Amino acid sequence: MEHTTDTSTVVREGDVIEFTLRGERRTAEVMIVSDDQALLDLYDGDRPVCANLSMLVDVAVFRPDDVEFIVAA
Repeated sequence: MEHTTDTSTVVREGDVIEFTLRGERRTAEVMIVSDDQALLDLYDGDRPVCANLSMLVDVAVFRPDDVEFIVAA
């Protein structure tokens, strides 16, 4: 599942995102997305949190490119 923010940023499970919430810049991995809600694993060592994606400002999404890997034996 994925969610498009107001600024057309698509957020989906497995993404690492940076965002601003209440003036503080944070980084998290997106665990689950459902409608405007997401379960985020913040990189602060604490428990995962539930967030309204529409409340996040200046969202940047980081995800690996879809690349085929060739393994040499």
